Amino acid sequence: MPVKLDENLLVGFANSDDAAVYKIDNERSLAFTVDFFTPVVDDPVCFGRIAAANALSDIYAMGGIPFLSLNIIAFPVGSVPDHIFSDILKGAAEKSMEAGVVIGGGHSVRDKEVKFGQAVIGYVANNEIIDNSSARPGDYIILTKPIGTGIVTTAKKLDGKVKIKTFRQAVALMESLNKTARDIMVSNNIRCATDITGFGLLGHLYEIAAASKISIEIDSSEVPLIEDIMTLADEGFFPGGAYNNHEYLKNHISFSKEISETMELVLCDPQTSGGIAMFVSPDKLDTVNLQLKKSRLSFSVIGCASKKLSHDIVVD
Repeated sequence: MPVKLDENLLVGFANSDDAAVYKIDNERSLAFTVDFFTPVVDDPVCFGRIAAANALSDIYAMGGIPFLSLNIIAFPVGSVPDHIFSDILKGAAEKSMEAGVVIGGGHSVRDKEVKFGQAVIGYVANNEIIDNSSARPGDYIILTKPIGTGIVTTAKKLDGKVKIKTFRQAVALMESLNKTARDIMVSNNIRCATDITGFGLLGHLYEIAAASKISIEIDSSEVPLIEDIMTLADEGFFPGGAYNNHEYLKNHISFSKEISETMELVLCDPQTSGGIAMFVSPDKLDTVNLQLKKSRLSFSVIGCASKKLSHDIVVD
């Protein structure tokens, strides 16, 4: 596509970053993103909350503070009850108010299938921008939410035996904002991070490895998983995106022989409103861990950045 060069576009789509960042003056920039998708849960209010949290996450991942959003909704008028439409907007409004974000309006179209999301804009200080290309060898990687939401929601749709506790955990994770993780990153001058969404944990880490021109080493035993995920995975409840991500990444990742194919797919499971993977220098690791613990955020150190190896990601 044609690209208009503009020196004020500090972050565009060159490195698959989470949001665009446009400089407005010497102190601040605007971070802007858009995301929408089909329902991942049956409850429309819950779906609205999840979709809003998912869109807001892109701004948080860039170090920004969201303040304004627009709703985007596709709806099969006449095919499903009209209250589904308003319930989705209700859920999005609840989550936006929690984040301190004003919904300024939006746009709707008729479609055969429900889809919802938001376009979100936020402020980010020019000296606090977090992007995909600033990882350095020696950085530790902290992940702030367990993975497995794609597997859980797929199993639920296909009438798999998903434990109530497992499903509730997945929903709570998808609804939770990444605001606190953002605040901790900014207060510790962290410069590289991403939120984990549709390309799965390994897909988004690959984007950072490629943009930063480094390799990433992952200890699969340290990757936090939603309860009962391996049971559901062993039963084959993977979304199509997990297979697509795995196929796309196969030439960029080296898996240890001890890693099962099931675990490989789990690590490629597409997430909705996933956690933040932040790259933390060794001298700040203890401080960041302590702050995450005090904030009662789920987190785990899952690996580190290294000098360029034979593959972009090595999983052991």
